[in-house]
Amino acid sequence: MKTNHLNAEKTGFAHADGKPGYILWGTVNAKGYIMTGISKEIEYHKMNFLNHPLFNYLNDDTLSLDERLRFLPYISHFVMSFADINKYILPFATPANALERAVNTHAREDAEHWPWFLNDLQTSGQNSAASLTEHLSFLWSDNLINSRKLTYHLIQALHNQSAKMRLIVIEVMEATGNATFDTLASITKGTDKQLEYCGHLHLSHETGHSMGSEDEIVDTLNLTEEERNKASQMIAECFNAFHRFFDEIFENVSPEHSRSIK
Repeated sequence: MKTNHLNAEKTGFAHADGKPGYILWGTVNAKGYIMTGISKEIEYHKMNFLNHPLFNYLNDDTLSLDERLRFLPYISHFVMSFADINKYILPFATPANALERAVNTHAREDAEHWPWFLNDLQTSGQNSAASLTEHLSFLWSDNLINSRKLTYHLIQALHNQSAKMRLIVIEVMEATGNATFDTLASITKGTDKQLEYCGHLHLSHETGHSMGSEDEIVDTLNLTEEERNKASQMIAECFNAFHRFFDEIFENVSPEHSRSIK
């Protein structure tokens, strides 16, 4: 694995592809705090994430746009739960410093993306006219297990954590979001459908970094060795949860595994 100027140390956990996990170390200051390397570690995981077959499916121009947007219902539970994570789990009730205020600024912005998703369900023709009980059965079906588990994993990763750890999880969520919405904005460019969640509007709000802070803020965090190890494991585990989520989406929408909402 290429790590540029960083040193890599094998750890006991693994990436979604089954390869050994790594802690990517950066420079250490006089007080013994590890100062850099997190953004490069997240970028490494993001590049691996972009190799997921769902991105190949979305970029397959032999499929119609309607076919490629069939995934929308299968992310419904996560999208709506993500709004709640940003409203009730991520922010600090009484922010006490600049880092906590940065977390809250970001949470306020990301909590308001769900109306764009509802617009695109309607605009793309994916708004099923099923009954409430049918919708509930779908959302809590075996088809969406990893969607729900991703939500619960992020809640666990964020709950009662310091601002430093929350900012690192934010960077992971931003990295996966930026990868996804850059792809979606590209494939929907030029369509006459008035798409918001899958279009440029959403991408323009997905910078790939936490809002309310400078780019690469995670590389300026003062972390002890124990915190850095924890951060590295948290990054790998969160990306693994997103990989399983994308595995599930791909299984549901790819032609050989296609399922429909009953």
